Amino acid sequence: MGRLLPGGVKDLVSLRGRHWKAQGMDIAALTDDEVVERVLQDPLSLRRPLLWQGEKLLVGYAVGAYRTL
Repeated sequence: MGRLLPGGVKDLVSLRGRHWKAQGMDIAALTDDEVVERVLQDPLSLRRPLLWQGEKLLVGYAVGAYRTL
């Protein structure tokens, strides 16, 4: 999924969420593999909802983007 997003897997993380903030991580300092590992350890840090259709992926809720897709 990360390859479908401009920022890669880092775009899948809810940086404003308390789960990510509680870890005190600087996402810019992490590799993609480290980000995936963190999300696997704490799935609640994943941005939601995810809408995946073919080669398009929408992350987070955006009414206009959902209507367009």
